[in-house]
Amino acid sequence: MSVIRLLENKSSIRSADDYTPLVRIYADASCLRNGAFHESAGCGAVMIDHNRLEIKLVAKYLGQVTNQQAEILACTKALEQLHRSCRVEIVSDSRYVIDTMAGRIRMRTNRLFWTHLVKACYGHHISWRWVKRSFRSSFSRSGRPAGSQFGKSLQRSVGRGSGGTVRPSFKWYRTVRHP
Repeated sequence: MSVIRLLENKSSIRSADDYTPLVRIYADASCLRNGAFHESAGCGAVMIDHNRLEIKLVAKYLGQVTNQQAEILACTKALEQLHRSCRVEIVSDSRYVIDTMAGRIRMRTNRLFWTHLVKACYGHHISWRWVKRSFRSSFSRSGRPAGSQFGKSLQRSVGRGSGGTVRPSFKWYRTVRHP
């Protein structure tokens, strides 16, 4: 949806209760030494509120979890930041998460993690979209994929271990409109 259409639609909204927020979430996770005794994982998400034209960044150090568990938690932590019913599109490079939530794969392992994700989905209308690992988005100014830059920053924070814990960011940022 273009910014002009968003602004036109915004003028028809009378109050904050008259609309359902449209949120897109780019979720990613990283696990160093996956499956080893000293594994270290982190997750993060970029959340875009298309109605208010705001961006929210969420990151969390997870400790000793597998890569699959970290991918599930990335989506869970992002959805937990939504405080009202929303229309959500979750974009992830994890086929495991996308295919499971779309019903193409059964939830055989990681049942506790799946239970938390399903509970976080309650009250929202969610669509799931898979993208290749180095997806391009509007965040990429330099022509390099923003998703891979986000993944690299996750790996750096995870590599520091518990001493380099990423503090979650819960602030919404206004997007800058370029002419």
